[in-house]
Amino acid sequence: MRNALLAAALTGLATGVGALPFFFVRALPRRAYDGVLGLGAGLMLAAATLGLLREALSGVQGAEGLDLPRLALVVTGFVAGVGAAALMDRFIPHRHARGHHEHLSHRHSDHENGGDGDEDLRRTYLIIGALSIHRVPEGLAIGAGFAASESHRLGLLLSIAVALQNVCEGVVMGAPLRAAGVSPGRSLATVLLTGAAIPAGALAGILVSNAAIAALPFVLSLAAGTLIYVTSNEIIPESHSHGHEGTASAGVATGFLLTMLIGAVLR
Repeated sequence: MRNALLAAALTGLATGVGALPFFFVRALPRRAYDGVLGLGAGLMLAAATLGLLREALSGVQGAEGLDLPRLALVVTGFVAGVGAAALMDRFIPHRHARGHHEHLSHRHSDHENGGDGDEDLRRTYLIIGALSIHRVPEGLAIGAGFAASESHRLGLLLSIAVALQNVCEGVVMGAPLRAAGVSPGRSLATVLLTGAAIPAGALAGILVSNAAIAALPFVLSLAAGTLIYVTSNEIIPESHSHGHEGTASAGVATGFLLTMLIGAVLR
């Protein structure tokens, strides 16, 4: 448990690494911003599919054929994860990407009105809220990954992938804060605070998995479903809503490839 909590804490702190460059610069080119966000999306998709779902499905096909109860557990967990993410998206106040269908009307009004500093800052914090929604599922995934095997291979894979993704999101969160006039120190503190939920989520994942080993496939697939939904609903639309779809898609592919290579090294 100690190793899992340490890994989760370091993963949460990695978010602050992405905000450090904004002590020296105040703006980030939009194309670079979208590419970094796409990279984070690729890391999350690969961690969910190549890591969590692969481990959850590992015992479904056994020597005696298809293990239907385990498969049902995996499917139920995945659906529950998607449902939980959808509920968070519905009831937790936050702001979607400008290309999101629920906010297309705001796109024009914001542009026409110009907005002021307070409004820009409010929108920035809502965007940060959207990116922070999946911090607990990230921690849950790490905790369940460490509980999945004594070698902790899956836990390490998820920790590295999530840490890299959090660095990307640190950049994505730090840029609008600095652009809105927030001081470098306050920007860093705000970004670091979003990572505080990851160790709590990891602890929950460990406790649930250890309390009922049979529930581990459910926990793994639940975390995967949540990450996939949030990546699809929040991160990818944001990265593709400013006219740099090619750069963002290249980031997604690069993030997926990086996670594949990390998994190969840890095998």
